[in-house]
Amino acid sequence: MMFIILFCLLFSFVCSSTTEKTNGTIDRSYGFQTNVDYIYHYATDIHIDHKIWAGPEESHIHRNSDAAFHLYARLNVSSVWRSANGEQHLLKIELKDARFLNRTNSHSMIDCLALSTLTRYPATFLWEQGIVSSSYFNENDNLAAINLKKGIMSLFQYKQDNASEIDTLGKCKTEYRIYEDRLVKDKIDCSNVKYNDEYSSTKQALNYSIDFQSTCVYTFDNSTLKTGSCSDMAFPRLIIPEVAGFRIMSRLSVDLIEKLDNDKHQLFSSIDAALKSILSITSEQYHPLETEKQIHPCDEYCEKFDVFIQDHQKQLTRSVVGDRHASNTFLHLIALTRRQSEVTLSKILDKASNSIRSTIIEAFVSAQTPASLNAVLKYLDNAMNSKNKFDLIEIFLITTTFAPRPSDFLLEKVLERLPKFATIDNQLEQSTYLALGAIVHRLYDLNKKSSSIEKYTTLLGNTKKKSLVYLSLYNAKLEMYESILIDEIRRCNDTNLCWLALNALTQYEPERFSSEMITILRSIYHEQKGRPKTNLQIRQLCGQLLLRTDISLGDLVNLMLSALDKTNHQLGVYMWRLISTMAENDELLFRKIKYIYDGGLIELTYDQIAYKGQSDYYRRPFLQTFGFGVYYTISQLMSRLGALRESDFDFHIQQYEKKDKFNLLSFGVSASGLESYVSDDGKASDTPDENLQADLRVTLLNMQLRPVVLFNGVTGLMSAVWSAPSELTSAFKSNIMVHDLSRYIHLHNGLVVHYEAQSAASLDLSGMAAVSLWNKNSHSVIRVSSGLSVRSHVDVLNDFVVTGINVTISTNAVVDYTTDVDYADTPIKVCMQMTVQPTEIYDNVENFYSLKRTKAFRWFGNRTRHFLGHDYTFTQKNNAMCREIHVL
Repeated sequence: MMFIILFCLLFSFVCSSTTEKTNGTIDRSYGFQTNVDYIYHYATDIHIDHKIWAGPEESHIHRNSDAAFHLYARLNVSSVWRSANGEQHLLKIELKDARFLNRTNSHSMIDCLALSTLTRYPATFLWEQGIVSSSYFNENDNLAAINLKKGIMSLFQYKQDNASEIDTLGKCKTEYRIYEDRLVKDKIDCSNVKYNDEYSSTKQALNYSIDFQSTCVYTFDNSTLKTGSCSDMAFPRLIIPEVAGFRIMSRLSVDLIEKLDNDKHQLFSSIDAALKSILSITSEQYHPLETEKQIHPCDEYCEKFDVFIQDHQKQLTRSVVGDRHASNTFLHLIALTRRQSEVTLSKILDKASNSIRSTIIEAFVSAQTPASLNAVLKYLDNAMNSKNKFDLIEIFLITTTFAPRPSDFLLEKVLERLPKFATIDNQLEQSTYLALGAIVHRLYDLNKKSSSIEKYTTLLGNTKKKSLVYLSLYNAKLEMYESILIDEIRRCNDTNLCWLALNALTQYEPERFSSEMITILRSIYHEQKGRPKTNLQIRQLCGQLLLRTDISLGDLVNLMLSALDKTNHQLGVYMWRLISTMAENDELLFRKIKYIYDGGLIELTYDQIAYKGQSDYYRRPFLQTFGFGVYYTISQLMSRLGALRESDFDFHIQQYEKKDKFNLLSFGVSASGLESYVSDDGKASDTPDENLQADLRVTLLNMQLRPVVLFNGVTGLMSAVWSAPSELTSAFKSNIMVHDLSRYIHLHNGLVVHYEAQSAASLDLSGMAAVSLWNKNSHSVIRVSSGLSVRSHVDVLNDFVVTGINVTISTNAVVDYTTDVDYADTPIKVCMQMTVQPTEIYDNVENFYSLKRTKAFRWFGNRTRHFLGHDYTFTQKNNAMCREIHVL
């Protein structure tokens, strides 16, 4: 045994030559004889199954939930014209004795009579030394038969060079591996024809992926192709907290049965003569080998639009928003909307009752068809004198903000209506600027030189209300506008504008900040001489941004020293908690801190770094699943006297292999001037000239909504205290589309699979507050109720069979965020708690197929997965405060 191993090591080239050879060592060319009919057995199949989630717990539902069929026939290949040098042939193919079988339902077989469209007409293709240059078909042949015949022609093509080929998959890069007994061809990076109804959500952190593999294997008998087979495998899926997708497998093969001598076989003198005789066409009527999609007409099985709305009145009302039934119906309504004309949609919108009109507007805007957008815009133009015009326009703008794939047309129309919306209300003006920024954010990657984006840029330059510009740029998030923000931050002489510019800058990439920008942030944070005096919130944002840059050791040392400075105790506590939390999730920052500590650049004692104060910052896992996790962050900044300055709660998602975070939901409160209401000793405020006010900010799917003023001035505070709802009251309701995807997957056998996936969220943000000025305490609850739905669909459209799978995943998620504050004594006690209510996830699967001249069949399957509720704990100090407050 040792001798054999040693021999192979010494003469490895001899051992390896028996398995694989390069193109230069072996030739697998083959040809065709003009007096021979090549009879093959033709077989092709497709199998589609669904995967509701990935990882070790893949879904396993009964086999009849899959979609699959097989097609068999006899294939006759013969040469009807040959060039003078014998290297070029016009080959004719004929299919006979075709049989169809659906193996998941064995009774579903149709005979050659129903498959006559496939066997009625022959086809020809020009073949030259393994290359198919043109294909020809009878003008009466239908698209389904043409596509399948193109698949057969593609199987007879191989060039034996690692370049590229064009076949039914489109233009693909090829890699050949030649063995003693077979030849293997792998195809990658295939690009087929793109259609207008192919699209995907733009600039979405959690979008989709399609993995595709294609391999062909050939064997030969002297100069004759003995067997040829191609296998394709595709995995289209949405990337969401639970991966929802499909597995598509297809095979195509021909096996030589016999070669028949045929001396009576007619050989034509020219290509034109052969094509005229066989197909009644000319050589100019050639077809490329790429397959074309099958048109899916809306037949009697399509739901009637008005009937659907009538049957789902309850699910379309605003009272149901925040539930999975609302998100399910919303997605279904969008799908139906895309099939309707503008006239039909306008009639529906005009006749709709007030209770469902808002949901219909949301669906029409999300559909993003010219007909649906025009119907909404015309309705809004006609409703400018109605009492509820503010609510209707606000709903339109919010839905526009979250449209997954907005168009230039939409941006143009919103820009046109900005002056009209601004005259109605200042709040609508804010919402319009926020919507414009969100649209530009998603459009920019598609068309950087869009004339509509240029108009938006001009608008920003001409707008005198700079607060609107900075709100809009928060959603735009484009580097080309960064200089506008930097100019404002450099001045920072207006506290409100400076904060808005800094807040917008947090949405950009601090890792790419210039040295000038870092210098500006440093000078503001450390209150260097010559800088205007700012408030704590501005210094807080500057500190955050500095830490997110590739911070130098010197800047990091100075930040840590400032965090230990007792003169700014609450900001110091906040910054130290921020640095500690970021170091837990950033290895480079952790190494820098360790280097500073080990090198003695800062002397740290337990007393210095002990958590003392109400300010806080921490990050905890909320949900961890395949490939990524959902986290929540609590941020709280208090003034020197213990009054609230900034409080934020943030849900975000992060893929494990990436640093990028994508905001799901966050809400925060900014306040100023509260010091005198929490202190009885008459101590001065940090910034005595500040006005008494508070604002609520909500960010959803990384897009900011219009800020809400909670109170302004003493009168506003008293009004807010006395009018605060003692029961949960809805503050925000909306149905929004998250994913929107349509793709055609071309297979080697000529079949074209259509994959669609959409997801939506139905959200209800409600709250309540109880404030006692006498007892100096408060109790507030913010509840986020959401219905989440994912609808994915895959089908094969063909003249003799339509088959596919529909999958719907839906769930409800209700999160309560509770805050209790006791400011009767010093220090103030703050107790924060978060609870997720029990829920279920519903998986519904529908398999369908319809065979020509037979009945259609549908199979339904479903399951429900139960999840217990969960209480999320925060820091130990917060938990101790909760015990103190609740015991009292």
